[in-house]
Amino acid sequence: MSLEKTDGVVLKTVEWSETSLIVTLFTKDFGKISAIAKGARRLKSPFESALDLLSLSSVVFLKKSGESLDLLTEAKLQRRFRSAQVGLLPLYCGYYAGEVINALTENHEPIAGLMESLCLTLQELDRQANPAWTILDFELQTIQRLGHMPSWRWCVACGEEIETDRQSIAFSPPGGGVLCPNCTPTQRGYLRIDPQTLQILESRAAQLSRSDLAMVLCEPSAPAILAPKVRAELRLVMEQVMMNLSERRLRMLDFLGDLKR
Repeated sequence: MSLEKTDGVVLKTVEWSETSLIVTLFTKDFGKISAIAKGARRLKSPFESALDLLSLSSVVFLKKSGESLDLLTEAKLQRRFRSAQVGLLPLYCGYYAGEVINALTENHEPIAGLMESLCLTLQELDRQANPAWTILDFELQTIQRLGHMPSWRWCVACGEEIETDRQSIAFSPPGGGVLCPNCTPTQRGYLRIDPQTLQILESRAAQLSRSDLAMVLCEPSAPAILAPKVRAELRLVMEQVMMNLSERRLRMLDFLGDLKR
């Protein structure tokens, strides 16, 4: 066992006893950790508000071996997620971002830059940035850092470059990308999407690969007005990608319907 110190974002809390919680955090140095916070449910908790959902806190924990839960010994609040004061949609988007990180990561597997991406996304939601673009960029950044970026240009079945001058293009969430006309009949579970939808996804992903999330969010390159069909398709594609990666439907997706409108 070793005593460790790091910064982390609170992803989830579960009641463990009358006075304690099991807390799941995504940390900068150790990836996701699950730890017992003894006394966290007491009226005068030693952790105060440092364990509120999506709070960024400096934590000290005793790292246990094997599958045992770690022991959280200290937590000091650095920044609170305040989107509840902005509106329900930014709040739900923040909860969704935390759920994505929790679903797609394993304990004690550090992923460079992922916590910073989550923190920046929460800050953007707090300052009333466009939720649809903020969440789309967060999703793309996350799957890029995890090594699961779909193929937007090359057929995932045969490797042929996709022609984008068609009325619609086949995209396979389980296959991990687009399909050419020759391979489409051999695949199942694919979507038909508008070429503009594909172009937006490819261009945002390319920007993220060249720069960090902060720079992309500041760039005025996102179309101000999108056709309803394209907006709906962007969410459909990303929902299906996330569902395939997590192998389940994420709970907060049911609260993000306004992102499609």
